[in-house]
Parts: sequence; C-alpha cells; structure tokens
Amino acid sequence: MRIDWILNSLIHNPAAQYTLVALALALAVCLAVFVFLKREIGRLRRSVKENGEAATSTAATMAAELAVLRKNVETIEPISFQGQELNLTRRTQALRMRRRGELPSTIAAALRVPRNEIDLLLKIDALARQEQSADEPGRKAINAA
Repeated sequence: MRIDWILNSLIHNPAAQYTLVALALALAVCLAVFVFLKREIGRLRRSVKENGEAATSTAATMAAELAVLRKNVETIEPISFQGQELNLTRRTQALRMRRRGELPSTIAAALRVPRNEIDLLLKIDALARQEQSADEPGRKAINAA
C-alpha cells in the first residue's frame, strides 16, 4: 500500500518527476566522471611505468659510462712537469736577464723553466713597476710636507 502511494505521487506530481529526472542525470554524470577518472588513472599509471623504465635504463647506461670513465682516469699517467720550479733565485736571475735585454724564450731555456712562467713573471714585474712609479709622486709630496 505504501508503495502505491509513493509511485502514484511520483507519476502524477510534476515536481517529483523533475526531481527523479535530476537524480538520474546526476547519477549519469557521476558515472561518467568515474569512468573518465578511471581511464585517466590508468593512463597515468602506464606513463609512470614507462618513465620509470626509461629512467632505469638511463641510470644503467650512465653507470656503465661512469665505470668506463673511472677506468680511463686510472690509466692516465700523472702529468710530469718538465724543467724546474721558479724559486726566488731563479726569479731574480730571470729579472736580471730581462733587464739586460734578453728575450723571454732565451731566459726560459737558460733557466730550464716553462716559457709561460717567465711571461707571467715579467708581466707581474711590469705591473709592480707601473704601480711603484704611480705612487712615487704622492710619496714625494708627503716627504716634502
């Protein structure tokens, strides 16, 4: 008996009919969203799995390359510097030879020191001389006062 009353009120009452249609549409929308999300989750899981496999293979490749590089580093001989170091005595000799007008290549050969070290020494000496000559007028003014 009670069911008949409910069914009759649903069939003959327009507000109840609209409510029933709205509930059916809401259920259909929820079902569609559920299916869409389920597919999206599956797609994302496949993507994560593929990316994980790619990352694993890349890591394995990098590990193999690192092992090769480590072997190469072990087989490389240490660099041996030819000639002697530029100690204080050799620096003084190099500067004296330059003041006498000798070329940097001649100085390097005579002292058995790399040419680039002689060039660097001469550049530093020239800069120091420039700085010293720039400071002398100021010193003379201070001493005169």
